[in-house]
Amino acid sequence: MGIKASRILLVGGGTELAELCVATLEKDNGAHVLMVIDQDHSDRVVSIAEAFKPDVILLLAINHMAPLGGADVCRQLRANAVAGGAKIILFSSDGLKKGLAAAKECGADAYIKKPFGQEKLLEMIELLLG
Repeated sequence: MGIKASRILLVGGGTELAELCVATLEKDNGAHVLMVIDQDHSDRVVSIAEAFKPDVILLLAINHMAPLGGADVCRQLRANAVAGGAKIILFSSDGLKKGLAAAKECGADAYIKKPFGQEKLLEMIELLLG
């Protein structure tokens, strides 16, 4: 599929980080990105994913989402018939070992440690989309 034809749902992470991700994905790579900054309404992510039908979901603020934590949101996405097929990437400033364990436990496809470079983001998405 590649990034050019993909639909990417980006959740949380603060405006600056989210805008950087959107610019990286849309500018030269042609992805269609839906950005949801409001990480304080994590209980809405599944319904948004159902409507948008993303190929990839980026959970940028797994430790700062409310009322559900990022791992809980990931579990709910996986349990949903429509959203569950999307590739999910968790982002956190947790150490690599802890972050990988959390990603595996909640059903995420990948983990990226913050801070991260644009190349890492693109590489991971391309790898997941095959």
